Amino acid sequence: MSVLQISLIFLAVAAVGGVGLYNWLQELKYRKQWTETFGRQVKPGAESVKEPIDDESWGEPVLVETARVWEADEREVKNHAFSPGLTDVSGGRAVLDDHSVAPAAAQYFTQPAEPAPLEPLTASRVSTDIPVMQADLPPAPEEDLLETAISVHMGDLVPSTAFTTLIETQRAENRVARWLGFAEDQDKWIEISPWRNQSFTDVVVAVQLADRQGAVSESALHALIDALRQLAGRFKGVVSHEDLASVLARAAQIDRFCMEVDVLIGLNVVSSDGRVFSGETLNELALNAGLMLDATGVFQRRTERGETLYTLCNHEEVPFTPEQMGALTTHGVTLLFEVPRIDNGVVVFAEMARLGQQLAQALGGRLVDDNIRTLSPAGIEKIQTQLVHIYQQMEVFEIPAGSRRAMRLFN
Repeated sequence: MSVLQISLIFLAVAAVGGVGLYNWLQELKYRKQWTETFGRQVKPGAESVKEPIDDESWGEPVLVETARVWEADEREVKNHAFSPGLTDVSGGRAVLDDHSVAPAAAQYFTQPAEPAPLEPLTASRVSTDIPVMQADLPPAPEEDLLETAISVHMGDLVPSTAFTTLIETQRAENRVARWLGFAEDQDKWIEISPWRNQSFTDVVVAVQLADRQGAVSESALHALIDALRQLAGRFKGVVSHEDLASVLARAAQIDRFCMEVDVLIGLNVVSSDGRVFSGETLNELALNAGLMLDATGVFQRRTERGETLYTLCNHEEVPFTPEQMGALTTHGVTLLFEVPRIDNGVVVFAEMARLGQQLAQALGGRLVDDNIRTLSPAGIEKIQTQLVHIYQQMEVFEIPAGSRRAMRLFN
């Protein structure tokens, strides 16, 4: 090979490496930004799949299910079905194309074989041990679809302080559980509060089977049951629970459902020709659109009840603050929308997309994806179609978007 050819090869390698480094840095930035904005971590630990694809399989941006992250340009789509087998570099969340949440994953996409469709959850129970609750007690307010109940009946009254260590251990492990005791003087189940003067003979620990951290593990359930048995032994008590094989199967099914519908949509508005956006103009446009700037440095569009519908944040590192908006400049902003937590989300996404287009027009910018490809009306329409599919799937699973169940799973 000639010197020119060798030089071109080295330049190409350097360019690819530079793009990879940039995408990696962007991914770290948006993970941090997501945590700061919504106040929680996402499930870590997955790797992205790097499989070659044909150019013809790329197309307009569409939603993906389990994940997890992929991206497409605006060429003709041959197949844009959901892809439950994709793995995740965003920390356990499904992410939409034309987003800015996990740019490093934008270059990876594969079309795995279709898995068997999810069946709606059932709350059938298989009891083990002996019945321990008193027959005349009302049922505990347990969420059959999302929880498993571990019941304890004591021969002696147990003070609420006896549960302090167990409750604190569950919280330290970030495992969601509700501790309920039957208050005979009130004839109802109440939350156990270790700092209050309470005593119970009948207790139910309702363990949530899955959340964004994943499904509850067999070891965690065994550890909790063993600890409750030790406590029950001190007060002449017995413990009962449902068959753990059934519990773990249901937990895995819920976790799979969460991964398939836990979608984050992001739309970017970027400047053209290296120009910058004025913070003062951005502030005015955001306020006119009904968004309010909060303490986390992002604008939020909220309902009358104060629930967040979507957010507008700086594409660059500097957060928005009231004191600095007048002097701030930026090359881009990002709109973010959390799908499973939003009721009537198709309408909300349409509003967010319109705001993105309005911002682009008013600021002299463009509505784009992470590879700075313009997002066309056809691309937005396809995203809306996929959103309808997600919301229908959540309805079938009896966990409608924005419902109490959805808010518990995707908290």
